[in-house]
Amino acid sequence: MHTVQVYLDLPLIGGLFGWIQDTTLLWMVSKIGNVKVHFKRLAIGGLIGGIFQFFLLTNQISDGLLNPWILSPLVFLIVVPSIMLFCTFSPINFRRLLRVGGYFYLVALLLSGIHWGFDSVNQRFLNIQVTFWWRFIIHLSFIFVIGELGWGIVHRSLMEHVCFYSIQIEWDDRRLQLNALLDTGNRLHDPLTKIPVIIIELNQIKNLLPKEVVCLTESFNAGDARYDFELPPHWTERVRILPFNSLGREHGVLFGFRPDQIRVGSKKNETIIKDVVVALYNRPLSAEGAFHALIPPTVLKN
Repeated sequence: MHTVQVYLDLPLIGGLFGWIQDTTLLWMVSKIGNVKVHFKRLAIGGLIGGIFQFFLLTNQISDGLLNPWILSPLVFLIVVPSIMLFCTFSPINFRRLLRVGGYFYLVALLLSGIHWGFDSVNQRFLNIQVTFWWRFIIHLSFIFVIGELGWGIVHRSLMEHVCFYSIQIEWDDRRLQLNALLDTGNRLHDPLTKIPVIIIELNQIKNLLPKEVVCLTESFNAGDARYDFELPPHWTERVRILPFNSLGREHGVLFGFRPDQIRVGSKKNETIIKDVVVALYNRPLSAEGAFHALIPPTVLKN
């Protein structure tokens, strides 16, 4: 009986590297497809790829011990990627799953082509010995390069960490949580009190406001300001009329109100601001829905 002795140090390291690479690939696909996924789901999907990489390397160093199934195109090209995508993105509608799957295969094919070209040039002209570690670094770098050159994912993600803030607006025992973009060009302020103004999408808050306030806001945004709406008594002290010369229109007027306070940042690093006005805008501020509010730098200095 023939005995095969297999050392698993290389497959284990390769499986770990594959886990990291596939998790990064799935993260890139989620950003390209604009699908929000928790990191744990990305790690689980990447783990499926890492386990497959472990078995693949085990098959290589054992002279085909697992060859009958591990090299099957059905397993390699369809079964494993499908399990990875399902574990990462489910539940998701079928149309969106097809789009995410298309991005996955597109990036994977681009990576394969780049690696093939890199290896061909290296073998023909350079003859550089590429170690297992350096191959891992190169592969990981190519994922980021493809994501940045194709869809600008890297700089968008950096911008999210640097310029995106979580804000919570509080008024009348109501709370609204939003993602906000730090808008360095926002110089809008209340002409009476000179306090800074935060701009938010009306659709994000209209269900929490009195109907009279919503009607008055919509009339201002339509450029046909009406003053015949009878506001709730305590709202007459909150409302603000804000002239502006931006947002695609000159000499416009926005309707706003004074909240009780807003909270900016996370629980560990939270800033409470009371001197602020919330202006209501009736159009999306982000075409991709990445944020629904704009905050000026002066708010963060309060």
